[in-house]
Parts: sequence; C-alpha cells; structure tokens
Amino acid sequence: MSVPSLDSRKMVFKKGFTDDGNDTTISLLQYNILADAAIPRGDSGTNVCGTYAFCPEMHRYMDSRFEKIIKEVESLNPDIITLQEIEQVFFENTLQPGMNKLGYASVQHLRPGDHIGLAIFYKNEKFSFLSLCQFLIHEKLPSVLQEAGLESSVALDIGEYVKRHSEYPGIIGPAGDLMVRLKVKATGTVIAVANVHVTWKEHKYPFLQIFQMSCVLEELFKFAEGALCILAGDFNATPDMPLYHMISSGKVCEVTDHLVQSNSYHRDRDVRFGGKRAVEILKMIDFKLKVKSSYFEVMGREPVYTNWGDMEMDAEGDEVHKLCLDYICYENGDEKSKQFLYPYAVLDVPPEHVIAEHAGLPSAIFPSDHLPIYAAFKLKQALQ
Repeated sequence: MSVPSLDSRKMVFKKGFTDDGNDTTISLLQYNILADAAIPRGDSGTNVCGTYAFCPEMHRYMDSRFEKIIKEVESLNPDIITLQEIEQVFFENTLQPGMNKLGYASVQHLRPGDHIGLAIFYKNEKFSFLSLCQFLIHEKLPSVLQEAGLESSVALDIGEYVKRHSEYPGIIGPAGDLMVRLKVKATGTVIAVANVHVTWKEHKYPFLQIFQMSCVLEELFKFAEGALCILAGDFNATPDMPLYHMISSGKVCEVTDHLVQSNSYHRDRDVRFGGKRAVEILKMIDFKLKVKSSYFEVMGREPVYTNWGDMEMDAEGDEVHKLCLDYICYENGDEKSKQFLYPYAVLDVPPEHVIAEHAGLPSAIFPSDHLPIYAAFKLKQALQ
C-alpha cells in the first residue's frame, strides 16, 4: 500500500546490524498529530499555536487528516504508539475505535481545562497490560525536589511556577505525563513506556522545560520498578538546546547553565527560588535513569527536522521554521536485569523539497505539523 507521506522516507539501519531472526523486536511510533483546537477556523484567525494559513482549509482539520494518519499507522505497523495533542471527543469517537480495529488497546491522559492530552496505543496480541501512571507535572514535581533535599516551601513554589508557565489559561492546560507498564507475551519482559509533551512557550523558558523533564525521568524510574524504559514524545527542544543536553548527558551541570545563560532570548536565565538559582536546585537531582536517543544511536544524529510550520515567518513571510522537536529515547538495560534494548533501525525524515512543495506542514500529503518518527529495537537477554 502506497502512503504518499511515507513514500520518500527511508528506513536507516544501524551500521553493522545483522538480523539473525532469533531476537524479539519492539517498534515504537512517536507522533504529535496536531489537535484541531490548535488551529483557528478561517485564514484570518490567530492562535497561540499559529494559523497554518498556508495549508488549504480542506486539508487542515482532522476530518480530512485522520484517514491519512491511520494509513501511516497501518503501513508502519508499530507495536507501540505515543501520541500528543489528542482531543477527548476525537479520541472517544474516532481515534480509539479506529485503532481498536487495527488491534490496538489504549490509555489516555487529558489536561484539565482544554481536554487535550496524550495517548499510548499498544498491540493486544503482543503485550499484556500491567499498570498505568498519569499525573500533572506541576503537582508531582515538588515531591521529586523534596526527595532531592529541597525544602518543602521552595519545592511547592517551583511547582506553582511550572504550572503558571506551562499553561495558557483558557486555551492550553498544564503539562502532564502518561506512563504504562507492559509485559511482552513472548518473553515475559516488562517494558515501561512514558509519553510526554514538554511545554513549547516559544523556547523562552529552558529551565521550565528542564524542571518538567526532571520530574518525568524520576517518576519513570520509580514507576518502571526495574523494567526496561522507553521515553518518547514532543520535547519541544532542538538538539542544541539546554533540555537536550540535560537528557543526553544525564545531568544538569555548568554546561547546561551556559546554554541557558548564553542566549538573551531566554526569560528564565536568572529565575530564583528560595534564594537559589534554578540550576543549583536542578543540580541537586541525582538522575537514576539514564536514557539515550534511538536516532542518534542508529544514525549518529537526530532527524534534521520533525516539525515544519509558519510560526516564525519573517516580515516577508517567506521563511518557515524547520525544527527537530520529537524524540524516542530508551534505557539500554543492565546486568542486574539481564535484559537489554538495542535500537537497530529508525525512519529518516522526507527530503526537504518534498515538504517545501506544499509550503510546510500540514499539507495535502502530510497530515500534521509534526512528522511521525519510528524506531525499532531488539530485545536481548543476557546469557545466564
């Protein structure tokens, strides 16, 4: 089955990879599918998430985009899917029934206020459901910070700060997280999958993003209970930004702070809580979960872009932003668990000219302002 949005994309295999056919594989699709609520009706409308006026109205909304998304899922046939910008009514009436027909079960988390959130789908035939965890980040973060040694009053202040800056009252609710533990039926292996949509906020608040991700990483470690971990989502940060450095290095350090301080665009460079700078508080957290990027491990780089839109057009209107914002990260495993995850293939993004023909995303071919990204893993067990 030919799928126009995938026809120009190539599967890239890790150098030296050989398939002996003996290992269990797990594949994951990460996709921000663009909620209709983020798109104003009519070309003259304005919205905090952009107008998408370059996209013809007949291709702009979910009633025309959903069929294309389903075809992408059918073609890639992933075992697990992490989705962002899922509206409640759309999930209940359209998405969940459609995915059920393809053999997927699902869990969902909704933000309060706008009824938009996250969803994880997984194949019924491959996995058994074990447990679910969902929370609002600003509510869980204070306990994470207190466990790291921060006094309660300051931790609560940071929680309120994160809530205040992660929402647009009346438009976008505060950020949350969704996690699920699944058992691979063929091997009995348990995998914990986390789905997160980090606040965009025009990239002006890097410490806000790091606080959010710090909470997610610490909670995923606890929720996993020793299981292998996959963390996927729209991180709303490019590989040169502080959040990416924090994830890839597994810590908050002077380099992270330098990336924040060196950009005058950042509005939270000097934010303090209880007299302490944000970086000093974040350095208190000893991250127990270390994750790697599947794309970087396979290709030696992240995708050139996963998001392409019109939010940052110049005065002449002839520039669009092309940013890598979406990631699939994983924990290798260790000798204690005797189980390991190895990424062996990822789906590269389409050539620039293919998207440029339609001025950006979404378009008549591509059904969202984000591109779906895909990673395949080998599940290996250590010899006893």
